[in-house]
Amino acid sequence: MSLRVTEGSLAQHSLRGLQTASSRLDTLQAKMSSGNQITKPSDDPAGTVQALKLRASLSRMGQYTTNQNFAQGWLSMADSAYSSAVNQVQSARTIVVQGLNSGAMTPEAMSSLADQVDAIRSSLLATANTTYNGRPIFAGTSGSPVAYDSSGNYQGDGGAITRTIGENASIQVNQTGPTAFGAPGSDVFSLLSDIAGALRSGDTSTLSGQLGQVDGALRQLSAAQAAEGAAAARITQAQTTQAANTLTLKTQLSGIQDIDLADMAIQVTTANTNYQAALQTTASIRQLSLLDFLR
Repeated sequence: MSLRVTEGSLAQHSLRGLQTASSRLDTLQAKMSSGNQITKPSDDPAGTVQALKLRASLSRMGQYTTNQNFAQGWLSMADSAYSSAVNQVQSARTIVVQGLNSGAMTPEAMSSLADQVDAIRSSLLATANTTYNGRPIFAGTSGSPVAYDSSGNYQGDGGAITRTIGENASIQVNQTGPTAFGAPGSDVFSLLSDIAGALRSGDTSTLSGQLGQVDGALRQLSAAQAAEGAAAARITQAQTTQAANTLTLKTQLSGIQDIDLADMAIQVTTANTNYQAALQTTASIRQLSLLDFLR
């Protein structure tokens, strides 16, 4: 009777060993297949918690990247608009200087200069209504489809559009129409209309004063473009910092969850050998028990 109990105990022990070897082989093969050390939280509870924290940080980094790309695209569009606006206002200034030398010019020639200023005004209004992703960049936070209507009236508001581009780092990406083109009523569009009128009437005295106003409009546009450039530089710096931080986080996460492929291959081979040995041992014990029963 005692012999039968011993054989039963051996069989149970052998089966437990077989199950353990099989479970370890399955676990290692799952890690090998996924490339991850942690295939379920129980594999490494502390590592799982740390990995979740690192993934959350990487997710925030991803949102920062989205915000940085938006800001960069907006500021790039604004820079192009500013450059175009400065060129157009400089062209208007050249016309004003020509008008001031009107002694040798006929009224028809002065009227032609006025027509050119009107054309510049229309083009400048189109520039002031530049959009990014369908949104007028100089209209603040208003829902208006344009920053300025065809008469040159501002349709936007003074709202700031900001984006978070890093840990505790936000940036305003927009500048409103009045900031760039002047306050309503004394903006560059009103100035260009007045210049065209002075040219048609041959009023050089008024034109002389308007030349200084054009220079003031150019300074305002240049200052706004410089502020936009400073914001763009902050974006570039944030992107550089984030690239380094993201690499650090990914390296830390890899150290926690990624397998050493060569070492894992050895472990899988060893586990498979142990499993095959346990399988043969279990099969031998079961055969002995059957022969003993037959005797």
